[in-house]
Amino acid sequence: MSLVVGVDIGGTKTAAGLVDPSGELLETATRPTPAAEGREAILATAAGLVRSLLREDVAAIGVGSAGVIKVRSKCHKLHLRTP
Repeated sequence: MSLVVGVDIGGTKTAAGLVDPSGELLETATRPTPAAEGREAILATAAGLVRSLLREDVAAIGVGSAGVIKVRSKCHKLHLRTP
């Protein structure tokens, strides 16, 4: 069975979930988003959550965050509010 890890980077918390092919949420993990510590800390938090949920049968990881999508270049510019 192939599983997926989904990550939501929010302004106050970062959440991740392990989901099976039917859409059932099997496991979750959350941490406060360390916005005041900068982008690297935010991304490290997200990566740590993913690592905590990783298993051999994880086939994909998806990340959602606020940001701007440049249609011409099909690029997502990550917008993390940091001081």
